[in-house]
Amino acid sequence: MVTDLDGTLLDHPKYLSKKYVKDLNEMIDKGLKFTIATGRDMKKTLKAIPDLKLPYPCILTNGALLADLKTQEFLKITNINPTIINEILTLSDEFKIPPIVFAVFNPNSKKVTFNKGTWGSKGIKPLESEHYLPFKEQDVVSIQFHTKKELLDPFKDIIYKNFKKETNLIYIEDVAYNALGYEGEWYWLEINSHEAGKAQMLRYLTDHLNIKMQDVVAFGDNHNDIGMLKAAGYGIAMKNSPAELKEVADYIAPSNADGGVITYIKSHIEELL
Repeated sequence: MVTDLDGTLLDHPKYLSKKYVKDLNEMIDKGLKFTIATGRDMKKTLKAIPDLKLPYPCILTNGALLADLKTQEFLKITNINPTIINEILTLSDEFKIPPIVFAVFNPNSKKVTFNKGTWGSKGIKPLESEHYLPFKEQDVVSIQFHTKKELLDPFKDIIYKNFKKETNLIYIEDVAYNALGYEGEWYWLEINSHEAGKAQMLRYLTDHLNIKMQDVVAFGDNHNDIGMLKAAGYGIAMKNSPAELKEVADYIAPSNADGGVITYIKSHIEELL
């Protein structure tokens, strides 16, 4: 069983409630095979589920990374072709849309560093060039942009046209910005390697664990979960999901605010075990 975090497992915007952590840990202790596939990095994932006893590695950064949260070791890392990175950054400069996240892997320290600007209630401030240009020759795991849709659309379209075979693009709306009082439609554009993706990394993990994809139950709530739900044997969308995800799902669970993932697992625990 694999689940997304934000909008799916998490009933709070920043974490999973203690009562749900307790319920889930009890089911994991009984033998539930369970893990996470999230767009979050390791630090933010650990903050959201610090007390969850995950028995298997987790899929992070929308499938760009596979990690053991207990040891904080990265087990599989995907990186973007260096030539493409240079071309993307040239386009970024031309469109005057600097990255807001620039993640790189250091093979010597075996660590992934996420250079980040600011967003959300703190305001919006992309990265200054000195926080990403000196790192572009390293193993770049992920480049992310965040701005209004009308600015990001033409930038995204060129990248997709030029590099669709060499990259995995995630383009989703930041719906939280309406609640924060920002005008217009604000979107995230995340660029990862073509080897990345929740579905791709899930296939790698199941092969490693000798589990058949047809035996996997997957939960998600957004467009970046479509591939994972389609690849799994049984795909479950949350009630709060967009129509595009619900169309590919085998079942619709209650919303994340109502503990939909935990509710489903508890009501099906015997067959899942």
